[in-house]
Amino acid sequence: MCYDPVLYRQVPSFEPREGDIIQVSFPRSGSHWIQQILQLILNSGESAESYVDFASKAPYLENRVPDGMESPRLLRTHFSMDRIKVDPKAKYLYVARNPLDCCVSCYHYVREIPVCKFQDGTFDEFLDAFLEGHSSFGDFFDHVLSGYRRRKERNVFFVTYEELQRDKKGSILKLARFLGEDYEEMLKNRGDILQSILEKSSTVFMKDLMKTTPKEMREVLMKASLQAPPLEESGEDKGYDSTTINIVRQGGVGGWRKYFSEDGIKKMRAKIDENIRKYDIMSHWEDI
Repeated sequence: MCYDPVLYRQVPSFEPREGDIIQVSFPRSGSHWIQQILQLILNSGESAESYVDFASKAPYLENRVPDGMESPRLLRTHFSMDRIKVDPKAKYLYVARNPLDCCVSCYHYVREIPVCKFQDGTFDEFLDAFLEGHSSFGDFFDHVLSGYRRRKERNVFFVTYEELQRDKKGSILKLARFLGEDYEEMLKNRGDILQSILEKSSTVFMKDLMKTTPKEMREVLMKASLQAPPLEESGEDKGYDSTTINIVRQGGVGGWRKYFSEDGIKKMRAKIDENIRKYDIMSHWEDI
């Protein structure tokens, strides 16, 4: 996607402050879903009104973090936890998704973004790039392990997309407990707020909330940029008004089966065996 190169290179040196809540994930791992849940908990069940509103409440470290943000600051990054400063004064939320579904979701995403120039690319071509770690945020497997290894640290909350699917209510309550006793008590005592969070983090609700266009998405990023010109000046606006980006697609588990060939499955399984099979993280994904 379109990140300012100066800001991008500054992410590893970003200094968290006390009370920061920093969400970390590889792209297309359920990051918008968990961020919506996080915002709903912190705002007593009240949701952002649009994608632009949602994005402005939780800027990416890869962009400019606005001055004057009140605590607790909600921040996001697609950098791995090995590439950012992990400060005991801040809280970190890592969300992981099984590599097969994550790969498929990334494939659809890059096809919808004109600047990626992959509209005619095939899934098999994308799979090879994914397995080789050709991503702005590095290798998927290294990324996931960077969060998993820290899962037992007191200021780290590790959750999988699949766990959210299986037991969303339980995951919400665990997250509220991690955020603080007041949030946990609120959800225990206010069933109406908990119900609102469940409803407003549903796939149906989020599909509508998260609809945007490539142009709108780029403009959100450019507001936080140091040096990129507006689209009309850069000459990159062609095609940016003609499509809709569906940030939330199906919201399920197992959709990868429609895309992977036998050979593709073998390649992915071999990569899993090589990189993460020896870690018990695969116990989260035994049924995929």
